[in-house]
Amino acid sequence: MSLGTSSIENAAPDQASLKAASKLVSPAKWPERFISGDGGLIFGACQGSGANPYRVVVDLSDLVAKCSCPSRKFPCKHGLALYLLLAQQESSFTAQEPASWVTEWLTGRQQRAEKQAE
Repeated sequence: MSLGTSSIENAAPDQASLKAASKLVSPAKWPERFISGDGGLIFGACQGSGANPYRVVVDLSDLVAKCSCPSRKFPCKHGLALYLLLAQQESSFTAQEPASWVTEWLTGRQQRAEKQAE
């Protein structure tokens, strides 16, 4: 899926988040960058200042992201950076089936959507 920069900018909660995300758009910051086989999800790990990288997943159908960082902004700078990285360097992503933590997030989203529909 091809993402335009304007779509990504519109998804940002504010300009500060977008600016912070732009500093993370480097494959070196993302030791793991994956795209699902159907191209509907991107997910990976962003190395922050801590010992453990942040896990980030983005559903490209509606540009919703989930990250393990403590930010209260949605999407956080890590989710935005993963969007931007895909838009700028799609070839740097490896096709892979979603990891278990990704499928757990997707299942939770689906269950919440079904509850709201009832």
